[in-house]
Amino acid sequence: MRGDRVVILTRSPEDNAALAAELRARGVMVIELPLATVEPLADDGALAAAIRALGPDDRLVFSSRAGVEAARRRVRADEIRAPVAAVGAATARRCEEWGIDAWTPSEATGAALGRELSVGSGIVLLARAERADPALVRELAAKGARVREMTAYRIVAGARGDVDAARRAAVEGAVAVVASPAAVKGLIAAIGSAAFARARVVAIGPTTARSASDGQGAEPRVVRELTADAILRELEERDVAHR
Repeated sequence: MRGDRVVILTRSPEDNAALAAELRARGVMVIELPLATVEPLADDGALAAAIRALGPDDRLVFSSRAGVEAARRRVRADEIRAPVAAVGAATARRCEEWGIDAWTPSEATGAALGRELSVGSGIVLLARAERADPALVRELAAKGARVREMTAYRIVAGARGDVDAARRAAVEGAVAVVASPAAVKGLIAAIGSAAFARARVVAIGPTTARSASDGQGAEPRVVRELTADAILRELEERDVAHR
Protein backbone atom coordinates (compact mmCIF):
# COMPACT_ATOMS: atom_id res chain seq x y z
CA MET A 1 0.00 0.00 0.00
CA ARG A 2 1.29 3.48 -0.86
CA GLY A 3 2.64 5.57 2.01
CA ASP A 4 0.06 8.26 1.35
CA ARG A 5 -2.71 5.80 2.32
CA VAL A 6 -1.11 4.97 5.66
CA VAL A 7 -1.70 6.66 9.01
CA ILE A 8 0.58 6.41 12.04
CA LEU A 9 -1.34 6.85 15.31
CA THR A 10 0.78 7.64 18.35
CA ARG A 11 -1.69 7.70 21.23
CA SER A 12 -2.46 4.77 23.50
CA PRO A 13 -4.40 1.83 22.00
CA GLU A 14 -7.47 2.62 24.08
CA ASP A 15 -7.48 6.23 22.90
CA ASN A 16 -6.97 5.13 19.28
CA ALA A 17 -9.48 2.27 19.20
CA ALA A 18 -12.52 3.97 17.66
CA LEU A 19 -10.47 6.13 15.29
CA ALA A 20 -8.32 3.22 14.11
CA ALA A 21 -11.38 1.08 13.46
CA GLU A 22 -13.07 3.81 11.41
CA LEU A 23 -9.95 4.50 9.35
CA ARG A 24 -9.48 0.81 8.58
CA ALA A 25 -13.15 0.53 7.60
CA ARG A 26 -12.55 3.35 5.13
CA GLY A 27 -9.62 1.67 3.44
CA VAL A 28 -6.69 3.21 5.30
CA MET A 29 -3.76 1.18 6.64
CA VAL A 30 -3.17 2.07 10.29
CA ILE A 31 0.12 1.65 12.14
CA GLU A 32 -0.29 2.04 15.89
CA LEU A 33 2.85 3.31 17.58
CA PRO A 34 2.05 4.41 21.15
CA LEU A 35 4.86 6.67 22.34
CA ALA A 36 4.27 6.70 26.07
CA THR A 37 2.58 4.84 28.88
CA VAL A 38 0.48 6.58 31.51
CA GLU A 39 1.14 5.19 34.96
CA PRO A 40 -1.07 5.88 38.00
CA LEU A 41 0.48 7.10 41.21
CA ALA A 42 1.35 4.53 43.82
CA ASP A 43 -0.52 6.71 46.33
CA ASP A 44 -3.12 9.16 45.06
CA GLY A 45 -4.60 9.97 48.45
CA ALA A 46 -3.10 13.46 48.58
CA LEU A 47 -4.54 14.31 45.15
CA ALA A 48 -8.00 13.12 46.17
CA ALA A 49 -7.89 15.06 49.45
CA ALA A 50 -6.78 18.25 47.70
CA ILE A 51 -9.63 18.02 45.18
CA ARG A 52 -12.23 17.37 47.88
CA ALA A 53 -10.95 20.38 49.85
CA LEU A 54 -11.66 22.85 47.02
CA GLY A 55 -14.55 25.24 47.38
CA PRO A 56 -16.58 27.54 45.10
CA ASP A 57 -13.88 30.23 45.08
CA ASP A 58 -11.23 27.77 43.91
CA ARG A 59 -10.73 26.28 40.45
CA LEU A 60 -9.92 22.70 39.43
CA VAL A 61 -8.06 22.45 36.12
CA PHE A 62 -7.40 19.40 33.96
CA SER A 63 -4.95 19.68 31.07
CA SER A 64 -5.45 16.10 29.84
CA ARG A 65 -7.89 13.21 29.83
CA ALA A 66 -5.42 11.23 31.93
CA GLY A 67 -5.73 13.83 34.69
CA VAL A 68 -9.49 13.44 34.71
CA GLU A 69 -9.17 9.66 34.87
CA ALA A 70 -6.75 9.92 37.78
CA ALA A 71 -9.21 12.06 39.75
CA ARG A 72 -12.20 9.87 38.87
CA ARG A 73 -10.55 6.85 40.43
CA ARG A 74 -10.81 8.35 43.90
CA VAL A 75 -13.28 11.24 43.83
CA ARG A 76 -17.01 11.23 43.09
CA ALA A 77 -18.48 14.01 40.96
CA ASP A 78 -20.74 15.10 43.82
CA GLU A 79 -17.68 15.67 46.04
CA ILE A 80 -16.35 18.43 43.79
CA ARG A 81 -17.50 21.91 44.80
CA ALA A 82 -15.10 24.01 42.70
CA PRO A 83 -15.73 25.07 39.09
CA VAL A 84 -13.84 22.81 36.70
CA ALA A 85 -11.87 23.76 33.58
CA ALA A 86 -10.58 21.46 30.84
CA VAL A 87 -7.98 22.27 28.20
CA GLY A 88 -10.04 21.01 25.27
CA ALA A 89 -13.09 19.16 24.01
CA ALA A 90 -11.76 15.64 24.57
CA THR A 91 -10.83 16.39 28.18
CA ALA A 92 -14.18 18.10 28.73
CA ARG A 93 -15.97 15.00 27.44
CA ARG A 94 -14.19 12.87 30.03
CA CYS A 95 -15.40 15.33 32.67
CA GLU A 96 -18.95 15.05 31.30
CA GLU A 97 -18.74 11.25 31.51
CA TRP A 98 -17.78 11.77 35.15
CA GLY A 99 -20.87 13.93 35.66
CA ILE A 100 -19.10 17.29 35.63
CA ASP A 101 -19.63 20.26 33.30
CA ALA A 102 -16.20 21.69 32.47
CA TRP A 103 -15.42 25.07 30.94
CA THR A 104 -12.99 25.11 28.00
CA PRO A 105 -10.93 27.94 26.45
CA SER A 106 -11.26 29.19 22.87
CA GLU A 107 -8.14 27.27 21.88
CA ALA A 108 -7.03 23.89 23.20
CA THR A 109 -3.69 25.02 24.65
CA GLY A 110 -2.35 25.52 28.15
CA ALA A 111 -1.53 29.14 27.33
CA ALA A 112 -5.10 29.92 26.25
CA LEU A 113 -6.49 28.12 29.27
CA GLY A 114 -4.31 30.20 31.57
CA ARG A 115 -5.18 33.48 29.85
CA GLU A 116 -8.92 32.95 29.64
CA LEU A 117 -9.70 31.16 32.88
CA SER A 118 -11.71 33.27 35.27
CA VAL A 119 -9.95 32.74 38.57
CA GLY A 120 -11.68 33.14 41.89
CA SER A 121 -10.28 34.37 45.19
CA GLY A 122 -9.04 30.91 46.12
CA ILE A 123 -6.45 28.61 44.56
CA VAL A 124 -6.19 27.12 41.09
CA LEU A 125 -5.42 23.43 41.44
CA LEU A 126 -3.73 21.84 38.42
CA ALA A 127 -4.08 18.05 38.38
CA ARG A 128 -1.66 16.90 35.70
CA ALA A 129 1.50 15.02 34.81
CA GLU A 130 5.02 15.67 35.96
CA ARG A 131 6.94 18.09 33.74
CA ALA A 132 3.76 19.31 32.02
CA ASP A 133 3.59 22.35 29.72
CA PRO A 134 4.75 25.38 31.78
CA ALA A 135 2.76 27.87 29.69
CA LEU A 136 -0.38 27.29 31.76
CA VAL A 137 1.37 28.17 35.01
CA ARG A 138 3.05 31.23 33.47
CA GLU A 139 -0.24 32.66 32.24
CA LEU A 140 -2.00 32.03 35.54
CA ALA A 141 0.85 33.55 37.54
CA ALA A 142 0.82 36.62 35.28
CA LYS A 143 -2.77 37.34 36.28
CA GLY A 144 -2.02 36.87 39.97
CA ALA A 145 -3.60 33.46 40.45
CA ARG A 146 -2.54 31.30 43.37
CA VAL A 147 -1.51 28.09 41.64
CA ARG A 148 -1.07 24.69 43.22
CA GLU A 149 0.31 21.93 41.01
CA MET A 150 -0.29 18.31 41.92
CA THR A 151 1.00 15.28 40.07
CA ALA A 152 -1.99 13.16 39.03
CA TYR A 153 -0.12 10.54 37.00
CA ARG A 154 3.27 9.80 35.48
CA ILE A 155 4.23 9.38 31.84
CA VAL A 156 6.84 6.81 30.90
CA ALA A 157 8.29 7.54 27.45
CA GLY A 158 9.08 4.83 24.94
CA ALA A 159 7.62 3.66 21.61
CA ARG A 160 5.68 0.40 21.53
CA GLY A 161 4.89 -1.29 18.23
CA ASP A 162 6.48 -1.79 14.81
CA VAL A 163 8.95 1.10 14.71
CA ASP A 164 10.52 -0.07 11.44
CA ALA A 165 7.14 -0.13 9.68
CA ALA A 166 6.35 3.34 10.98
CA ARG A 167 9.72 4.64 9.80
CA ARG A 168 9.27 3.21 6.30
CA ALA A 169 5.74 4.58 6.06
CA ALA A 170 6.84 8.05 7.19
CA VAL A 171 9.57 8.15 4.55
CA GLU A 172 6.94 7.24 1.94
CA GLY A 173 4.66 10.10 3.04
CA ALA A 174 2.34 8.57 5.60
CA VAL A 175 0.21 10.78 7.81
CA ALA A 176 1.62 10.90 11.35
CA VAL A 177 -0.75 12.06 14.08
CA VAL A 178 0.72 13.77 17.15
CA ALA A 179 -1.26 15.08 20.11
CA SER A 180 1.38 16.83 22.22
CA PRO A 181 4.92 18.25 22.06
CA ALA A 182 6.03 15.15 23.99
CA ALA A 183 4.56 12.98 21.22
CA VAL A 184 6.51 14.94 18.61
CA LYS A 185 9.71 14.39 20.56
CA GLY A 186 8.92 10.72 21.08
CA LEU A 187 8.11 10.08 17.43
CA ILE A 188 11.33 11.73 16.26
CA ALA A 189 13.28 9.67 18.79
CA ALA A 190 11.62 6.49 17.49
CA ILE A 191 11.76 6.92 13.70
CA GLY A 192 14.46 9.59 13.28
CA SER A 193 14.30 13.23 12.21
CA ALA A 194 14.78 12.46 8.50
CA ALA A 195 11.75 10.16 8.39
CA PHE A 196 9.70 12.59 10.47
CA ALA A 197 10.44 15.38 8.01
CA ARG A 198 9.05 13.24 5.16
CA ALA A 199 5.77 12.46 6.96
CA ARG A 200 2.57 14.41 6.57
CA VAL A 201 2.00 15.57 10.14
CA VAL A 202 -1.42 16.19 11.67
CA ALA A 203 -1.07 18.00 15.00
CA ILE A 204 -3.77 18.41 17.62
CA GLY A 205 -3.61 22.07 18.62
CA PRO A 206 -1.20 24.88 17.74
CA THR A 207 1.28 24.15 20.53
CA THR A 208 1.88 20.66 19.17
CA ALA A 209 2.09 22.04 15.64
CA ARG A 210 4.77 24.54 16.64
CA SER A 211 6.76 21.75 18.21
CA ALA A 212 6.46 19.69 15.02
CA SER A 213 7.56 22.53 12.76
CA ASP A 214 10.30 24.05 14.93
CA GLY A 215 13.47 23.00 13.13
CA GLN A 216 11.98 19.64 12.15
CA GLY A 217 11.18 20.38 8.51
CA ALA A 218 7.54 19.39 8.94
CA GLU A 219 4.61 21.58 7.92
CA PRO A 220 1.82 20.20 10.09
CA ARG A 221 -1.88 20.57 9.59
CA VAL A 222 -3.49 21.77 12.80
CA VAL A 223 -6.79 20.28 13.97
CA ARG A 224 -8.74 21.18 17.10
CA GLU A 225 -10.12 17.68 17.45
CA LEU A 226 -8.93 14.45 15.90
CA THR A 227 -11.43 12.75 13.59
CA ALA A 228 -11.26 10.29 10.72
CA ASP A 229 -12.61 12.99 8.40
CA ALA A 230 -9.74 15.33 9.27
CA ILE A 231 -7.19 12.62 8.51
CA LEU A 232 -8.92 11.59 5.28
CA ARG A 233 -8.90 15.19 4.08
CA GLU A 234 -5.15 15.17 4.53
CA LEU A 235 -4.86 11.92 2.58
CA GLU A 236 -7.08 13.19 -0.22
CA GLU A 237 -5.15 16.44 -0.57
CA ARG A 238 -1.92 14.49 -0.84
CA ASP A 239 -3.50 12.31 -3.53
CA VAL A 240 -4.51 15.41 -5.52
CA ALA A 241 -1.04 16.94 -5.13
CA HIS A 242 0.60 13.81 -6.57
CA ARG A 243 -1.64 13.50 -9.63
